[in-house]
Amino acid sequence: MLSSVKSIAKRVIFRAGSSAPAVRRKLDKLRSQGRLTILNFHRVAPEDGSTYPPLAPALFEEAMRFCSAHFDVLTFDDLRRYHSKGPKPPLIISFDDGYQDFAEFAVPIMRKHGVRCNINLIPATIESGHPPLSVLVQDFVGRVADREWRRLDVPGLAPSDRSDRQRFGSALSDFVRFRPMSEQKALAEALLPQILTASGFTPTAMMDLGTARTIVAEHEVGAHSFEHATLTCEDDEYVRHDAESCMQYFSDKLGCSTDVYAVPNGCSDSRIDKILFDAGYHHILLTGEDYSEPTAKSHPRFGIYGETPAELRYRATGFVRN
Repeated sequence: MLSSVKSIAKRVIFRAGSSAPAVRRKLDKLRSQGRLTILNFHRVAPEDGSTYPPLAPALFEEAMRFCSAHFDVLTFDDLRRYHSKGPKPPLIISFDDGYQDFAEFAVPIMRKHGVRCNINLIPATIESGHPPLSVLVQDFVGRVADREWRRLDVPGLAPSDRSDRQRFGSALSDFVRFRPMSEQKALAEALLPQILTASGFTPTAMMDLGTARTIVAEHEVGAHSFEHATLTCEDDEYVRHDAESCMQYFSDKLGCSTDVYAVPNGCSDSRIDKILFDAGYHHILLTGEDYSEPTAKSHPRFGIYGETPAELRYRATGFVRN
């Protein structure tokens, strides 16, 4: 009963917040305050069973239709020359990770609506073809038979409730990703033999090198760590090497440069920011559910997800900040 009431209340809020008058007031406020809105997406694909669910293509198209109509859609490179006093506030569409479904579903929709985006790639996943371990475990828990995920042996994981796939998948992902990469690799050695041999299991596909090269020609690319490391768990030398390795990979394998670095899991601090800036990055992308400014160097982003067009429109204007 309580969940039903909450669901109805959310629908009412999303509908009211995405109405034409509400959107107009919000856009006027953003323009007058000089705010930059950055929307952070990950996967766009039909439902596929993972406990890390993608955004439905139809909803992504609604978001692109809304953004192209109501915002001046830019890239981070455009910010260097951006001095618009026009009727639309600025907005950047930002993707993380580099899934194959970006090329299959998101790119054609953005092309249809005449917008470009920033997409932040993980070199190690381009080379391996596998998603980060924190995503791989969510794929596994969501897609295999009950007996498979319930008997998964996870070294160091305290006894936990395995009655609910979604909760366990999210908890296992958090257990993996907020660890130093050395520990993640040790976990991978224990988990991958169990996961990749499970009957009928297929992980979410990542872009291969050829696909990534075609994306570079159309969209703005950034780095998302070489291995998808949570940088606040790593020492200075690791962060410095990671930053330099990403730039080298982009130059050698993708034939481009970048000055954008999206920190995995939104985890950064002044120590990490300085190392990344010293390495030559000009834009550091975070989470934070807040607006940025065109002249900023560190940028919070709004995570975008939803189940209805009204919810997508609501989130795209940052109403979550109200």
